[in-house]
Amino acid sequence: MADDGLKLAGNFEHASDDAWRALVDKALGGKPFDKVMRGQTYDGMAVEALYTRDNARIEPQGPSRSGPWHVTTPHWSNDPARVNADILEDLERGATAFAVRLEAGHFPGLKVQDLTAALDGVYLNMARFQLMPGEAFADTSAAMLDLLQKRGHDGADYCGSLGLDPLGALAQTGRLAHTVDTALEKSAAIAASLSPYPHVSAFNGDASVYHIAGATEAQELAMMLATGVAYMRAMMNAGQSATDAARRIEFTLAADADIFVGMAKFRAARRLWARVLDAFGVDAGALDTRVSAVTSLRMLTVKDPWVNILRGTAACFAAGVGGASSVSVLPHDTLLGVSGKSARRIARNIQIILQEESGLVGPQDPAAGAYSIESFTSELCDKTWNLFQKIEHEGGAVSVLRSGFVHDMLEAAWAARKANIAKRKDAITGVSEFPDIHEAPLKGVSDAPEMPTDVVAAGEEITPLPFHRLAEDFEALRLRSDAMLVAAGNRPQVFVAGLGRVADFTARATFAKSFFEAGGIEALVSNGFTEIDALKAAFTESGAAFAVICGTDGQYEDIGLKAAEAIRDAGASRVYLAGRPANADTLTAAGVDEFIYMGADVLDTLTRAYDVMGDDK
Repeated sequence: MADDGLKLAGNFEHASDDAWRALVDKALGGKPFDKVMRGQTYDGMAVEALYTRDNARIEPQGPSRSGPWHVTTPHWSNDPARVNADILEDLERGATAFAVRLEAGHFPGLKVQDLTAALDGVYLNMARFQLMPGEAFADTSAAMLDLLQKRGHDGADYCGSLGLDPLGALAQTGRLAHTVDTALEKSAAIAASLSPYPHVSAFNGDASVYHIAGATEAQELAMMLATGVAYMRAMMNAGQSATDAARRIEFTLAADADIFVGMAKFRAARRLWARVLDAFGVDAGALDTRVSAVTSLRMLTVKDPWVNILRGTAACFAAGVGGASSVSVLPHDTLLGVSGKSARRIARNIQIILQEESGLVGPQDPAAGAYSIESFTSELCDKTWNLFQKIEHEGGAVSVLRSGFVHDMLEAAWAARKANIAKRKDAITGVSEFPDIHEAPLKGVSDAPEMPTDVVAAGEEITPLPFHRLAEDFEALRLRSDAMLVAAGNRPQVFVAGLGRVADFTARATFAKSFFEAGGIEALVSNGFTEIDALKAAFTESGAAFAVICGTDGQYEDIGLKAAEAIRDAGASRVYLAGRPANADTLTAAGVDEFIYMGADVLDTLTRAYDVMGDDK
């Protein structure tokens, strides 16, 4: 049948922003559009409800990556035989690159003298290597270059990074074996010696150390730029051309589970660094600057670590679509010690599936043209550039680390995020939302390497940046619960006093269960009560220290008051009520100590509950 002139949308009215807005306003039922439908990132970037051709901000694309990214596996054991076996297994089963942490300062890892044994049998001319040497970069570089020379391959066959990052090491550990100036001079000399190895980078500006300390996307990118500029200047001061210096620098950024902002961050990184190189007189288009991704340590959880698999998948997707040159997905058991075989396999396969089955590597810059991602990228570039200029005005990366400018900036950013985490506005699945306090411990994890004891005297010291995790405060309460379980045989408990029929209290009882168990306080859910004597007896029999009353606002006018009085008389240390009823004052007089509701400071409420119990912290 001929379909000449067929127009699928021909019988429909043209969609307009006004028509869409009218439908949304109707659905909101009088709630303010700007408050409900618009958001804001921690960098102050507006998040619109709908991005269209009219409000999108699409700018020249800039440099982008095409083709598959390197599947990189991290290794931080201090056992050379273990590292060797794990690297070989990873490479045999789909990885194309590996990263090795070396012992340095107070950081555990592989000793420099064990590097050769750890890489025995590894085809360094076929797999990309990434060293993480910390302040031990000089000895590590010498050992690695000696190994490459002994392997006897053409220098152009090797691809990797020596990982020189004295500023990142100083920021993270608070110390260097030499002064910063000396470390930069030594690093520049190593970079100058790499002419036989055109595909080996000297410097790796690892900005993930700022992400771990609480940085926003713009702050992480701005420190990446400032660090890169410091390394460029160090090499140019040593006599290298700007173009040669640029070839010896690569970067690492953290990838977290915020997919859309994550895509924009990696796209913005290339665009911003191209702008820096242009200021140095370097043609960025002629270079392929590597921007690697490592999934965020900040987002990982100790409790319910299986959810880390989902977080790692989302982060890998964002980094891959955003144009990362290589991605390292941290295994889901990373925070528990040295990862087991199963966790490492899952981390590898996340990347392999995304590349080979989801087809993410087919198009160049897959996010190009998407109104929201383009807008995020452009606005993030503006935020980052303004902050980068402030850092340069303060004297550059070295100066802001020494002065504490970075510390203050990140502390303020973390405080804002922490407040939202405490109120569960930023939900942490498996911890602050949908917690499972009876989860079984994860198996197959080895103990983490012990901290080094033979640490050389520091040449320069600053206050180290903190190591923050989104779940750290809630998991601290969960650890208090675990300790009480071991000591007393029971976790702290709260009796959920449901009023009336199941339908009357289920919604608020479910909310209360999640609220208290987010901090490790076990919720004992009842079947509902219509008789106060039965409620009082059930609470007494439960042995719980606390109770939370759950019902409808109408019930709180009558039976709720009686329930509060009865539970208080039965000896409850603290009585809570789910909701924000109009008769809150009357309920308080009847014995309710506190109200729990959406938007309440969950962390503060639960911390004070533990303080009432008087457990050992």
